Amino acid sequence: MNSRLELLETKISVLENEREKQPVLFYAIIKQSEFSLNKHSTVVFETVIINEGGHYNNNDGIFVAPRDGIYMFSWTVSTVNAAYIYTELVVEENVISSTGDREVDSGSYTSASMTAFCRMNKDEHAWIRTTSWNTENYIYSRYPFSRTAFLGLLVHQNNFKRERIFKRERNFKE
Repeated sequence: MNSRLELLETKISVLENEREKQPVLFYAIIKQSEFSLNKHSTVVFETVIINEGGHYNNNDGIFVAPRDGIYMFSWTVSTVNAAYIYTELVVEENVISSTGDREVDSGSYTSASMTAFCRMNKDEHAWIRTTSWNTENYIYSRYPFSRTAFLGLLVHQNNFKRERIFKRERNFKE
């Protein structure tokens, strides 16, 4: 029984280590659309270009962290015709950073971008939403003009869990 248990523990450890080596990366855009959003509305980037690990949901616009670490997010929002667009990166209801712009000329296009880093714990949520500043936020995202886009990736993984696994293995073998 002990040898079977040891074999199972070893296989579980190998699987956990392999999963932790998998990349975490997504890039999604609003492909061909123009619409308005109210204050504190989640921006849903419906067209996924890449989603390694499947942690970004293009139905609700929310990324779920698969493990503890430092994540980088970057987003661009575009508008047209003297409209406003102000957005913010939110992690578990905490605003991390914001960006936005107002196009001042009718018939012109403008974009605003931001890149931010933050610590996230496993299963925490991150998304882009409109700010509380303006009641109508207008997104214009059409080829060949500026596209509204959102990307995120794990840049540094916390190794606390891995250390616990190795300690458990050492204790089990002793």
